[in-house]
Amino acid sequence: MKVAVIGTGAMGRWLAGFAKQNLGEVVVADISATKAEKIASELCVSSKPIMEAAAEADLVLVAVPISKTPEVVKSLAKVARKDALIADVASVKSDVVEAMQEVKVKLELVSIHPLFGPGATSIKGKDFVVVPVRPGKRYAELKRILVGLGARVSEMEAEEHDRLMAIIQCMTHFVLLAYLNAIKSMRGLKQAEKLRTPMFATLMNLAKAVLAGNPELYGELQVYNRYARMVRSSMLEACRSLDIAFSAGDAKSARAMFKEALAPFGAGEAKRAYEGLYKQFEGGGA
Repeated sequence: MKVAVIGTGAMGRWLAGFAKQNLGEVVVADISATKAEKIASELCVSSKPIMEAAAEADLVLVAVPISKTPEVVKSLAKVARKDALIADVASVKSDVVEAMQEVKVKLELVSIHPLFGPGATSIKGKDFVVVPVRPGKRYAELKRILVGLGARVSEMEAEEHDRLMAIIQCMTHFVLLAYLNAIKSMRGLKQAEKLRTPMFATLMNLAKAVLAGNPELYGELQVYNRYARMVRSSMLEACRSLDIAFSAGDAKSARAMFKEALAPFGAGEAKRAYEGLYKQFEGGGA
């Protein structure tokens, strides 16, 4: 299989390495030819101009910023082979799927979201969400390879994907970014880090991990996911309600909140999470 990876950011680089190892011959392309050549040299693959790479490939993987993905997919569809598969890996799906649905050329189109970043060393046990816009034999082969390597592939509509990612990604990132923004202004942080509790140490590690990522990606997730503002509003309202209760001296409100929050999980799952927290903390993982 000939694979063209369009975009050589961190995830594009990861995809190129993965494709070389598991899919076949790989060529990388980027709006910056110099960057593409550098990544190609590092991975021992070839680099070509974007349109040329796409025109020759069986599988075209688009790994560009969320805001650029729809227009890039539409432009590549004009030059791609008629039996090729074009797949993007953007974290927001509504706009790119709408763009795919407008493509008149008869080729395969799917929108893929790997639910992990370029730090992954394997896809075993990892999740891929796929919006199958116009799937065919090439997608079936790609899916077979992913599943064979131990990945979980879930297929759904674009709207369902974006609703779920608003919770899984947008809310999670928002909490951690807000935590970092709040804690930076507090005195004694360095001293506090020396006096760790398991929960504080774990949350700080999660927050620090955010800072190793791509700030543009985190920003675009919040802006382009149509449901992101809704989950942010829910989070802010929850914070406001708790603040009002505690500011009024209502310590017992915590008990009521615990009871409501525990209902979807159960005491057993909470206990296992608590034990896992200490196992990680005492094992030096936090």
